[in-house]
Amino acid sequence: MVTIVGLDLASKETNPTGFALYDDGYVVTTIVYTDIQILNSTVRAYPDLIAVDAPLTYSEGYREAERELIRRGIQAFPPNFIKELTWRAIKLKAKLGNMIEVFPSAFYKIMEVNENQLERFVRFEHKPRSKHELDATACCITAAMFLDGKAEIIGEKGAKIIIPMKTKKEI
Repeated sequence: MVTIVGLDLASKETNPTGFALYDDGYVVTTIVYTDIQILNSTVRAYPDLIAVDAPLTYSEGYREAERELIRRGIQAFPPNFIKELTWRAIKLKAKLGNMIEVFPSAFYKIMEVNENQLERFVRFEHKPRSKHELDATACCITAAMFLDGKAEIIGEKGAKIIIPMKTKKEI
C-alpha cells in the first residue's frame, strides 16, 4: 500500500494550496492555507512520498531541469522568478523530508490529458472543487508513476524534477 501527498503549493499562506492524499489509487483532496495546516495534514497521512509543484532548490535563472522542460515544449519559470514559492517549498521540505519536485503542466502535456481527465488514473472520494486540488492530484499521480518506474528524473545535481515518461501508443 502506497500513500502519497501531493501539494499544489501557493507562494503565500493567504492563498489556497491544493492538498491531495493518494492511497493506492484513491484520492481525497482539499484546500489548505498555512504551513501549519500543510505540516499537520501531511504528518497525519504518514506518506511514503510527498510530491510538490514548486522548486525545491534556489537558482538565479533557469536550472537545467527547467531548460529541459522548455526543450520539450513545456513552459517553466526559474526559481528566482518565483522566489517566495521556492523558499516556502524549501522550508517545508526541511521540515517534512521525503519530498520530490514535480510539475503538473508536464504531466498533462506528456500524458495528453487535461485536469478533467484525471479519473483515468485515480478514483476520487469526492470531486475536486478547484484547479489547485486537481493539480495536487496530478502531483500524486506523477509520484506514483515514479515509484512504479514510469517517470523520469530531469535536471542535475540537487535541482531535479520528476515527470512522466512518454509512453508509446499501441497501434
